[in-house]
Amino acid sequence: MKMKRAVCVCSGGIDSTVAATIAKQEYEIYLLHVNYGQKAWRRERDAVLKVSKFLGAKDVKFVSLSFLKELGSSALTDMAIEVPQRLDLLNDAASATTPTASKNATQIAKEETPPTWVPCRNLILLSLASAYAEVLRAHAIFTGFNAEEAASYPDNSEDFVERFNATLEFAVASFSKPPVVITPLVKLLKPQIVKLGMEVGAPLELTWSCYLGGERHCGVCESCVRRKNAFKAAGVEDPTDYER
Repeated sequence: MKMKRAVCVCSGGIDSTVAATIAKQEYEIYLLHVNYGQKAWRRERDAVLKVSKFLGAKDVKFVSLSFLKELGSSALTDMAIEVPQRLDLLNDAASATTPTASKNATQIAKEETPPTWVPCRNLILLSLASAYAEVLRAHAIFTGFNAEEAASYPDNSEDFVERFNATLEFAVASFSKPPVVITPLVKLLKPQIVKLGMEVGAPLELTWSCYLGGERHCGVCESCVRRKNAFKAAGVEDPTDYER
């Protein structure tokens, strides 16, 4: 019997890799990676290629959306803005056991825009993934949205996904059945995601999380710190090579 298809939006990081591994259990998977001008794009691309091969993805597409970089304002894309170090978060998330605790430990004040925020990124990425899914007649779109990042980034939240799925009903051709965005990690914190990744056999050692594109994970940006905390709290050996 022909397997259902799923588009997996994959950054090459832990979250999207675990989500894609879960999708692989029931779907024929197609990976989608977007270069929106992020500083770590080449390292992310290399990770996605490795993850795609490991999971036996049917295909992997790399798409360039350079206009997001041209908009500026984000430390992830603008060379004039330095990616902030977040050593203040070290071990905070490791002690968190609920989304509320994680929010208290990591949330940037609501009146401030995090310097690592990329304007409307996930809205744009999911729209692109939806177009790809319609072409493939895919049933689902998998992402790595999770509770820990939703505390600071609203486009990782359950509300965002629910509203996007409602919009999709009007966004595809009349003869098409809209795909459904599935977020298997949306209620989980990073340590729980690492544990789940180990359980489902996700290739965590192949992933790239650092916001920078160096030879090794920098170890001090927000994403690196969250990664460190996650492995430590999960009681899983961290395979990552950090500069610091």
